[in-house]
Amino acid sequence: MGYYDMELTPKEQGAYDYAMQNSNENGPCCCKCWRWYVYGGLGKYLIRKYGFTGEQVVDVWNLSDGCGGDSEHGGH
Repeated sequence: MGYYDMELTPKEQGAYDYAMQNSNENGPCCCKCWRWYVYGGLGKYLIRKYGFTGEQVVDVWNLSDGCGGDSEHGGH
């Protein structure tokens, strides 16, 4: 099972929702490319397995920002 599809408890979902609303890209990436699903799943994994807060997930996503901008989207 991919971590992106993992269901979270209401408390965990609150942390994930916070990260979605407060990261630089308003999510794990600015578009729903492979990074969106990989880093979205990573966020859920870190929340579930290690008790990360929404703020900590924001830090991970912001530090790992790898979007190349419009020229890299390939029609996303």
